[in-house]
Amino acid sequence: MLSQDTYKARMANRGRVANTISKSIALAVVFVLFAGASGLILTGCSSRPASFTDGVGRTFELKQTPEKIVSLSPAHTEILFALGLGDKVVGVSNWCNKPEEVLEKEKVGDAFSLNKEKLVALKPDILFIPGTEDSQQVKEIEDLGIAVYVSNPASVAEVLEDIERVATVTGVEKKGKDLAAKMEQELGSLSDSLETQGASKPTVLVVLDQELWTVGPGSFMDDVLSRAGGDNIIKDVEMPYLQVSMEEALAKDPDVILITVPEDLITGLISRPGWSDLEAVKDGRVYFVDGDLTSRPGPSIVDGVKEIARCLYPESAGGK
Repeated sequence: MLSQDTYKARMANRGRVANTISKSIALAVVFVLFAGASGLILTGCSSRPASFTDGVGRTFELKQTPEKIVSLSPAHTEILFALGLGDKVVGVSNWCNKPEEVLEKEKVGDAFSLNKEKLVALKPDILFIPGTEDSQQVKEIEDLGIAVYVSNPASVAEVLEDIERVATVTGVEKKGKDLAAKMEQELGSLSDSLETQGASKPTVLVVLDQELWTVGPGSFMDDVLSRAGGDNIIKDVEMPYLQVSMEEALAKDPDVILITVPEDLITGLISRPGWSDLEAVKDGRVYFVDGDLTSRPGPSIVDGVKEIARCLYPESAGGK
């Protein structure tokens, strides 16, 4: 039989062992929890939502911040590079040409003709595409297991919103806000300059091709023109794009004509009867502007607005 002293000693020792084990278990639990939290912090998944909304109101899900991106939109491609995500862009459309680095990227076709085999081989986490929520190609791409972001901005304001959405989806939200704010500030400065000069707005005809296709209310180019201080002569219609006759052009007789295609693509228009009778032609106020710059809904649209303003107000501060 154990003595009372021996019994007490053994019980005390057991208590110390139990206490040590309890502390060890607690430390292990803390370590596991800390390691798990650290992993979430490192991967950036702790606070990022799984669901996003694109530019046409569709919702889609992402399991993680995109590391591989394909863009079938020249505008989205410019946005991605402007946000510092060029190294994550693994594929682009045949029409993506800016910035210069994009020319080295893998081509996967375009919004009308897509090389699906090449697309699947690139294993993108997300694909950016212009269009609407009803675009057939969107569903075809989603059926390949690829998340799709769709947008089709109809105004400069919607471009700024799109930039911020793209930045949120790609995990660089602050860069998106900063870029949009910078663009807004530049556009605001131009607007203030145009208002200060107090000149009347010149009337403008935008020419898209030699068949006299032009832009009306609701078109992106119409909003760009307005931002640049121009008054579109085509405004009493409900069509964003339409064809006008030479007789209509002569009747409205714009102060300025802006042509968004190279001069060699409108030789038929220039030789058409009535063209030389337009006041803008007589006054030498026909300007060829960069179509990519003035009609692409991306970061360079600010430069596009400024280019048009220089054409409309060549002698003013707004035109500098």
